[in-house]
Formats: sequence, C-alpha cells, structure tokens
Amino acid sequence: MDALLLRSLQSYVIDTFGLESWKRICNATDAKVETFEPMLRYDPGTADRIAQVAADVLGRSVDAVWEDVGTYLVTNPEREGVRRLLRFGGTCYADFLHSLEELPGRARLAMPHLDLPEVTLDETGPDRFELRCQSHLAGLQRVLVGLLTAMADDYGALCLIAPGTDARTSITVLDSRHARGRRFDLALPEG
Repeated sequence: MDALLLRSLQSYVIDTFGLESWKRICNATDAKVETFEPMLRYDPGTADRIAQVAADVLGRSVDAVWEDVGTYLVTNPEREGVRRLLRFGGTCYADFLHSLEELPGRARLAMPHLDLPEVTLDETGPDRFELRCQSHLAGLQRVLVGLLTAMADDYGALCLIAPGTDARTSITVLDSRHARGRRFDLALPEG
C-alpha cells in the first residue's frame, strides 16, 4: 500500500506543481530514488514521511496534501481507471459507499499481491454512514476523504464528509441529487 500511495503522491505533485517541486521533495527526504514503483515494497512509514516533507516544501498541511491526492486519483483524466473501478460500485452514491467493503477484494483480482486495508461501512441513520479503514498509513484516512469527496461530486451528491478519530470517517448525504453527476458508461468509449 505504501508503494501505491508513494506513486500517487509523486504523480500528484508532478502533475500539479511540476517536476522541479518533486525533485526538491526527494532531495529534502534524502530519498535514494525519485520514481516510486507501485509494484515494489518500501519501508512502512515511507509514504507518510515523504508526504510530510511534501507538505513542508509546498507550504500546505499534510492532511491537505493527502486529501488532494485522493481527489486527484478520481478527477485526473489520466487516472480514469481509478474512477471507473469506483463507479462500478453502483448507480448512486449510497450504493457506491456500500460497495467500498468489496473494494479490497476487487483490487486483489487485478493485483493479487496488493495488500489493501479492510474497509467497513456502517449505516448509522438515514443517509448517514461511518466508514472505518485501519491502516499503518497515517495519511490513508485523508486520501479516502479526498476520494469520497470527489466521488460525491462525480455522482452529483451533496455530502458532509468529516474525518474523525480511530480511522473513522463520517459521511452525511445531504442531497443525493444535488447536481448532475458525471456521465458513466459500463463500456469504455471507443477511440
């Protein structure tokens, strides 16, 4: 999981702030490499350590950096595969939320060696949910907040998404049809 987050962080910084910013981050961390491979293993905590340096170099909070990475994974046109994988979860935002528990298993079908943390969702009331995701990665909850926010926009839902303690994130769907959602077809467009 560290490797995927490191590669996502790298792509986000390069695409948003430029290659020179990424090189400054790598130099400040004394990283032995400037390119992180998603299939390799890195020491636990490497992603959180490099994200903290990225936050310092970019003049942002580490929470904001991680949330932006989550948003980037869904909204960047070059990462359409992530959005498509998530949209297979259902026709509305609530369906999508319920499908998150299946996501680690679906991801392992494509990448058997991938070790995604387990995700549990509790429906705590009408249009109210609590998502739990335990991980050694401190930034993962904030990545999920960014991803959940971007997916709410993708579905056209107006939501209040708040990270809490114990890796719990509360989600309140205020209006499931607040705006027109982005178009999604099961089949990839030709061309």
